[in-house]
Amino acid sequence: MGVSLAIVMSVIWFSVLPLLQVGLVLLIHQRFQNIDFASSGVQPVATGGDFLGVPIWMLAFQAAFGAAFLIVAVFAWRGRPRWMRQALPGAVGLLTGVILIFTLQQAFSQPDLQAGISSVDGTSLLKGDFLGSLLLMLFVIWYMNRGPARAFYRGYYLSHPEESSREPEQPLETP
Repeated sequence: MGVSLAIVMSVIWFSVLPLLQVGLVLLIHQRFQNIDFASSGVQPVATGGDFLGVPIWMLAFQAAFGAAFLIVAVFAWRGRPRWMRQALPGAVGLLTGVILIFTLQQAFSQPDLQAGISSVDGTSLLKGDFLGSLLLMLFVIWYMNRGPARAFYRGYYLSHPEESSREPEQPLETP
């Protein structure tokens, strides 16, 4: 149950939500690009705005990491190969580190006044994203190193330590 919980939570956090965010941003961009002002008779209030809000390379980067993590999670869910027990926490740690880098970069950079400032430009969303990623990373690392997770990836449970160390009873020999 814990392995499933760790995998499902990390897939939602590192694959589903980022891919939904990329899809939503691209859908909004596509809708604004397809507005036909000439046939509707409505004059645009302003033109030349950037509806993406982020560079296209950043969206591609986010989509690639989301898809790559989804592939890692599928193999971790299967339990094969055995080294996926270390790969899943490693991927979660890597993505948490990437989120930390973007959070620090956003926190220490000055906003571009020519592009405008909005309420989304603050770092509170990124700080929350980093905090959630950090907590999830700690849970995944903790659970993947527990005995049930090791047994799942090993494919069998070990015998109880008292049973394996006990020698078979033999009658005592008298001299």
